[in-house]
Amino acid sequence: MNDAPKTNAGARLRRALGAIGPGLITAAVVLGPGSVTVASKSGALMGCSVLWALAAAAVMMVVFTHFGARIGMTADASFLTVASRLYGRAVAVLIGLAACFICAGFQTGDNVGVGIALAEMFGGMMEIWAIFFTLAALAMLWGPRRLYRPLEIWMVALVAVMIVSFLANLVRIHPDAAQVAAGFVPSVPAVPGLVVALTATTFSVAAAAFQTYLVRAKGWTRNDARKGLRDSILGITVLAGISAVIIITAATVLRPQGIKVQSAVEMAGQLEPLLGPMARWMFLSGLWAAAFSSFIVNAMVGGTLLADGLGLGATLDSVWAKVFASGIMALGTVAAILVGGNPIELLVLAQGTTILGVPLIAAVLWAMANDRRVVGDRRSGWTANLLAAVALLWLLGLSVWQMMQFLKD
Repeated sequence: MNDAPKTNAGARLRRALGAIGPGLITAAVVLGPGSVTVASKSGALMGCSVLWALAAAAVMMVVFTHFGARIGMTADASFLTVASRLYGRAVAVLIGLAACFICAGFQTGDNVGVGIALAEMFGGMMEIWAIFFTLAALAMLWGPRRLYRPLEIWMVALVAVMIVSFLANLVRIHPDAAQVAAGFVPSVPAVPGLVVALTATTFSVAAAAFQTYLVRAKGWTRNDARKGLRDSILGITVLAGISAVIIITAATVLRPQGIKVQSAVEMAGQLEPLLGPMARWMFLSGLWAAAFSSFIVNAMVGGTLLADGLGLGATLDSVWAKVFASGIMALGTVAAILVGGNPIELLVLAQGTTILGVPLIAAVLWAMANDRRVVGDRRSGWTANLLAAVALLWLLGLSVWQMMQFLKD
């Protein structure tokens, strides 16, 4: 008698989890320690003046995420299998390598996020914590899925608590509405590198391309086009909304104190109006969860795209996808250890470098979303194509700027 309610509750939970679309999954992958750190530092140094850049990046991400979803729903094969057929194997390989480079940058940020969070909470060296959790992630990648599921639920809960804390804190601190509104008016940023990093953490073209694989794994078809658009808008709106809340909070709490965000503890100070002394523990726990929850999925984005680009497998659970994902994890760990310097600055730098590989991926996504051989009569409309053109020019400009900064250094 008592088993029936439990069974019904379990079935409802499974249906609810099954209803989570690829767009929300993509947003969860993109939301990591880099997003939290870049948003915090942007708000602390530039106030709300960069909200326009965040909004623009979010619109661009919606467009390209929907491109990915449409390609996944209509193409007769995986993204890079089709790209190889239409544009040549060299293009597919270059996209796979670019995706690996992008994901290695994010992986470096994940390692730093895990390391600084646990070093602040429990002591020890950031590098040791990063190595330990990379080994743990590798064991979970190659081990049975059931070993990861309980930890995954715990990590999602910690991230959710941190997000709710930021939302409740926002109500408590009463941000200046006029300053928030003015932040959506485009202006020249005081720290251009942070705008590059903010764009890279929000407008992740590799994650948009990975949408094609998630949609195929979900079993969506061309009949789900409207659902795909709604899902893309919802997922990226959630992602951008969280980043906006953090920017506004940092601008209201940290900027007046002259805090420039040089450590994770300084970032945690944003939540002190609501949580007081508990802010440090709540924030650091959420930062660790945001970092480690992205470890495997982020690496699988790059691993799957490279495996597909090389013609070695086009599914998320292929052996070669896991092999390349393991390499991305190792590379991200090595980069986090060897680069050195202030961990927060390293995390921002790691996010900024990911902008370098995206123009090619964006161009091919745009081309395929308008190619009748791929999408049939589901070609993009003029509004989406206009936004895509602006986005591609924006990405090219940021990539050139970032490369020039590297050459200067």
